Amino acid sequence: MSEAEAGTVSIPAPGDGAECVGGAAPGPRGRETPAQGRRSEDRLPRGGRVVFCDFGRSKIYALAESGEQVEMFDSLEDMVGKLRPDMVIIDGLPGRLQKTAAEIVKTGIVFLRLKSLGQLSEERKGKGVKKSDENDVKLLRELFHRRPEAFQPLLTSPSELEVRALTELWVELTRQKKAARHARTTTEDPVATEAHKTLRRLIDVLAKRIHEKAMALQLYKKAVEELGLRGPSLAYIISHDGWALTTLARDKLAVRYAVIQRPYRKRPLRSQLLILLAKSAVLNKHPRYRKIYQHYRQRGKKHWPAILRVAKRILRDLRQLK
Repeated sequence: MSEAEAGTVSIPAPGDGAECVGGAAPGPRGRETPAQGRRSEDRLPRGGRVVFCDFGRSKIYALAESGEQVEMFDSLEDMVGKLRPDMVIIDGLPGRLQKTAAEIVKTGIVFLRLKSLGQLSEERKGKGVKKSDENDVKLLRELFHRRPEAFQPLLTSPSELEVRALTELWVELTRQKKAARHARTTTEDPVATEAHKTLRRLIDVLAKRIHEKAMALQLYKKAVEELGLRGPSLAYIISHDGWALTTLARDKLAVRYAVIQRPYRKRPLRSQLLILLAKSAVLNKHPRYRKIYQHYRQRGKKHWPAILRVAKRILRDLRQLK
């Protein structure tokens, strides 16, 4: 990466970033808005069928996204066969069903579970609801609609875990590079200069390695091929938050990634990296996103709101990838 790509934008702690955007023109999605003519803003992938499940001693209790009646099944296979979900939301998975769930995941169905099992218990107490499998399924649906960030993928591929680790290292090294760059400007000690050069070199090497590994992730590969985007920021977002990009409604994603002006709140790292990706796309004259930026500037928008518009468009484009 060039210095223009790696050092023009800083991200507050825990990390600042270097980014790379492919110079090649994007595919068909790069020529027009992916959502043009569509009315399915809140629709999930492949029809967006979401099912909430709770596990009894010998039965599986399931509630469809738009359903009112809790249904009972003898097995996960039966539930999947009848309700045909794209995403299954659970509080936890019994050990006896781990192998079955792993096989179902291979078909493309996403499993999300609560990060903390105590949250469902707190939800039950807060609403004064009696503990039962039927009630727990309904509370699970309410909790997911209100706090989707309280859930995480149940199963993660080895490739995704490797990309996560590499991008987390990249974030930390980039933060250190920022400190070294500052030290280089405040002291004439040659060690400070050497530290900055070494970190720059390592970050460049790591960015290339991350891209190679991230190409094993389907969503990242499609973003490269169809949107003309690439780099550590994109790899971090997809490896850490791919499930949200492909399952949450567009308005919920906008809130999750804070692509609105909220100066009174600190942006999460995923939001900072998305904005960095947008800035890099504009800086490197991406044929699609540079045009969007110029359009909003010509309409009288200042630089920051225009960048947020680009970030929001990138987020929407990533969501449309299937």
